[in-house]
Amino acid sequence: MTLLASEYRNPLEVLIRREERTCKGCEGEFKAEAFGKTIVICTKLDAKGLRRNYGKRCKAYKEK
Repeated sequence: MTLLASEYRNPLEVLIRREERTCKGCEGEFKAEAFGKTIVICTKLDAKGLRRNYGKRCKAYKEK
C-alpha cells in the first residue's frame, strides 16, 4: 500500500488532518454495545428530520 504525498509529513500533522474530517468527539455521537460489537451513531437530525450519517463531519459538529 502506498501513501499519499501528504502523509509523508510529521505524523502528528497527518493525524490531525485525518481527525478534522471525522465526527469523532462530537456531542451528537452515541456509542452502544450490541451483540458484542460497539455501534456508533449520530443523534443529530438534518433538515428533513432524519438522522445524519456517522463518520463524515457535518455543519452541526460541536465538541463535547
